[in-house]
Amino acid sequence: MSDTPALPAMPADATIAKAGADVRPTRFDYDEQHRSLLIEWSDGASHHIPFAVLRRACPCATCKGEPWYRGRFTSDSMLRPGEDELADISLVGAYALNAVWADGHNTGIYTYERLRELGSASA
Repeated sequence: MSDTPALPAMPADATIAKAGADVRPTRFDYDEQHRSLLIEWSDGASHHIPFAVLRRACPCATCKGEPWYRGRFTSDSMLRPGEDELADISLVGAYALNAVWADGHNTGIYTYERLRELGSASA
């Protein structure tokens, strides 16, 4: 991942309503040393979300589950090899990030609002 290209600039309309102000991510980066995703926000806040926290918070049906299906992490919170190794991230429209994990999992779409919550909780 050290050769990962920089992400494109954030669209100006990528906003999160937070405490009456528009807060948007201005930078995403990998922090390999701390095994975390670095997010800098337009209000000056900066968060490091550990890869393991990010993976366990994956909002997809496979990980989180559905009313008729127990998700991967609702039945077993232990991470298997590759599950907490972030391989790639990409923007999803102007509202979210998609994460690709070393185990091939790639269906989680993390809204900026959810990333802000995870970042605040990890601080």
